[in-house]
Amino acid sequence: MKELLKTMDRLSKIYEQFDLLDFRAHKAIPLTFNKKDSKKLLPQNKRLYFSYQYLDAEKTRLTNVLLNQAIDVKDKIFQQNPELHPKLIEKGLKLKNIDETHKKNSLSMPRRNRKINKLKQLIALIDDESLSLCRGYLTQMKVLIHAHKTELSPKRNEPYVAEELLKSLDFRTDLMQFDYDRYLYEDFEPESFLKYLIYQQVQRIPSFVKSYDARDIVPEAGESGFSGIAYVVTIDDISECYVTFKGTEADMDYTESSRSKRMEKFILEGYKDWNYNVNAILIGNEIGLDQMNAAQKFMDYLTDVVPENCKMYGLGHSLGGHFVQTLQLISNCFDMGYTLNSAPIQLKQVKLLKPDLISDKNWERLFTLTEDKTITTALNNEIRKLLPREYPEIINESFQQDLTQIFYELPYTIWIGQKWEYNFSEWKYPFKIHPRQYLDSGEINSYQKLFGEFFARTQNDTTGRQILRSGISFAWDRMQLLRRDIDKPETARYFFDYSNYLYKSGIFKDEPQDVSKYFNEDTESSVWKSSRREWPFLRSLNRDMLELSIYFHIIYGTKHFLKKNPRVKK
Repeated sequence: MKELLKTMDRLSKIYEQFDLLDFRAHKAIPLTFNKKDSKKLLPQNKRLYFSYQYLDAEKTRLTNVLLNQAIDVKDKIFQQNPELHPKLIEKGLKLKNIDETHKKNSLSMPRRNRKINKLKQLIALIDDESLSLCRGYLTQMKVLIHAHKTELSPKRNEPYVAEELLKSLDFRTDLMQFDYDRYLYEDFEPESFLKYLIYQQVQRIPSFVKSYDARDIVPEAGESGFSGIAYVVTIDDISECYVTFKGTEADMDYTESSRSKRMEKFILEGYKDWNYNVNAILIGNEIGLDQMNAAQKFMDYLTDVVPENCKMYGLGHSLGGHFVQTLQLISNCFDMGYTLNSAPIQLKQVKLLKPDLISDKNWERLFTLTEDKTITTALNNEIRKLLPREYPEIINESFQQDLTQIFYELPYTIWIGQKWEYNFSEWKYPFKIHPRQYLDSGEINSYQKLFGEFFARTQNDTTGRQILRSGISFAWDRMQLLRRDIDKPETARYFFDYSNYLYKSGIFKDEPQDVSKYFNEDTESSVWKSSRREWPFLRSLNRDMLELSIYFHIIYGTKHFLKKNPRVKK
């Protein structure tokens, strides 16, 4: 059994090296569109491919060793629990099948033998490794052994120290990632995973662990799309509660065999979160309070069931970070909190939820300060003075140019606590997080209105297919409206300014051009075909930039930034 555990640890390290290689490959993709900068940004592809070939071969070797060891291992614990050994073998076989499937897949080679094409192919190869699934099955094997063979988990002598887990970057990111990966652990109680995770971090065994899933406690949580889970743990007589809030749905449940059901779940969950993002955060209207109401009920429930001597900590990624910040501003429910690439607080929403938080005079001043703003230190200082206190216990960590940072320059949005921003020196990443440098208030409001109209159009849709159909119809209607009004000076200016912002952000490679004469012709073509001909600018859509902006937002992409020294904003 000890040899099996050693093999598992070695395989885990291979997965970690794959993650790092994936990050290095993403970071190396050139985005500045000139040969000089591209040469500086591109590392030696041979070195990256050599690393991949080594890791791929070592992964295959260790997977085979692990399966053989799992089959051959003999232990008395199997007599006491006859289901344990078959479960270990089953997880090992799944790892073997994933590896063999990857070997059989033949990814298409790039047409042109260019450095960037090879780099993209390397990223595709790493993606085809299905590391999330592999990591999930391997962790399940570790959890099984840890739960049934405790003598193989020696404890350290020093007792647990309060906040030790909270201050561990690996613990925070692993616990937040678990919210996205829960579908991989359907055979396990969350308590089993957490016990293992705690031991891995601090080498102490908790005497008490209990989880609370918001969707089991608050009936409307699932319907609204809200997702949160709380873990109450006691280690060496120190009790702590970690409340994690999930971000906007981004992961596909590949354990679901039906492709249609898999896509249906993906679309519906993502739609619910984006509906909240737009109505509650982007616009701040009353119809977008469903998820926040569920979050408040969840916290009220936890307040009643969690022991008084138990510290409450909030953790949230993306949309989840918005819940941590907003709940703390409204009710001071956390002793400490960490957010990662967090969406902001929407003041209009907060006033609807708790109008007596501050005086009417301070509300009026806050709305004036944040109605038309560009984030500056002086502005942040003024905002903090109008709030009940400074909230230093909330730490917002983010990749400096993360896409959610755009939200902080939209009307009536703020953050509380400290802001730790991470980046790499001498690294050119063109995405612009300050839209106010390119768009005026009218254009920002138009952007908000556009998305609000889309969710108003789809509010009665109940299936993924209906949402997609309504989305296509909405896009076509707006294209017709643009055709009709393009000669108006205001429309033309808005059109150009949005295009220029996207170009400066690297979303498009070509500079904006005047709308062609075809805008008033061939109205019967599909939206995509006509737009490709009518607006040459769309042809230069930079999919690499779109993919990178998402990759650097998710936990697996952004956690590598967090190992650098941050720029702290208070």
